[in-house]
Amino acid sequence: MLKGVIKEKFGIQVRQLSVYQTYECFQTPNSFFLIIPVSQFSEAELTELYYMSQYLQEQSDPYVSVFIFTKDGELTFEHEGGKSYALLKAVPPVTNRSFSVGAELAEFHRKGRGFPYEVKDAGRIGQWKDLWGKRIDQLEAFWQQKIQMPPHEPFDKKMIESFPYYLGLSENAVQYLVDTELDDKPQVTDSGTICHQRMERNTWSPESLIRIPADWVFDHAARDLAEYMRHTFLYHREDLLNQGFHFLQEYEQITPLSSFSKRLMYSRLLFPLHYFETVEGYYISSETEKHYYEENLDSILADSGRYEQFLNIGEELMNMRSGEVFVPSVTWLGKGTVK
Repeated sequence: MLKGVIKEKFGIQVRQLSVYQTYECFQTPNSFFLIIPVSQFSEAELTELYYMSQYLQEQSDPYVSVFIFTKDGELTFEHEGGKSYALLKAVPPVTNRSFSVGAELAEFHRKGRGFPYEVKDAGRIGQWKDLWGKRIDQLEAFWQQKIQMPPHEPFDKKMIESFPYYLGLSENAVQYLVDTELDDKPQVTDSGTICHQRMERNTWSPESLIRIPADWVFDHAARDLAEYMRHTFLYHREDLLNQGFHFLQEYEQITPLSSFSKRLMYSRLLFPLHYFETVEGYYISSETEKHYYEENLDSILADSGRYEQFLNIGEELMNMRSGEVFVPSVTWLGKGTVK
């Protein structure tokens, strides 16, 4: 079925389909192809991502994947009841390559800052405050509805009880962001660059170095740094204990972080995105998926004290390395008992 669609739309003979990360893929003698679902993107956003991938290829990024047009000159094709997909071409994956994620990401951001076109639909730079505000308002309105009725499920009860704490943390994050934009000045390295929707530990690894445009947004580099650190805390705690903030040190060997960058990164870590995504995900998921979000919420709530400790340590280390108070502390963090 899918093999036939690829043959029809691109004239490429597919011998065998396999899986790379979460994407279907196949290889020819000289190339590696990824089949990416793109129904979530507007045509304008997809076009911007196409130009970003072309630009990075021109900058000699060896791992970037690029869009392949259909024989009809289209960026996308339809399969499975009208869902949109794109075909991306990359070099075959390289495994067992030793590399520094921090240094590699700094170099990626350095190239991305040179992107010569205006980015609108895939752009997030300068939008955090509004996006966070909308998310807070939506979940608060939902919470208000929930407290008017008896909770029917354990998840409801946990959400109702925990939301005021995470609302407070969210409002602190927004205020921290506002203060940063008022009190500090962006430097040259604070200009927008190509980032990821979510930079996680497995986004780049020796087994998954391919850059996939469907993962990208145009934003401040602090987005990737914060999300990588958050993901490390949530899912790779031992690495965080063993390596500390070594990832940031690797990054700064290539691109030193301005005080504006550090404060922006800290404001993003303050915003409890992991809590919002878990609660939102639960209420839009199918019955078979709800167990995943239930376990996630239990883990987040059990770790709330440790997360405060993580934020405190991060603030101290960023200031310690600079010799100045670049990242003002949030005085109430860590005052409770670490669970």
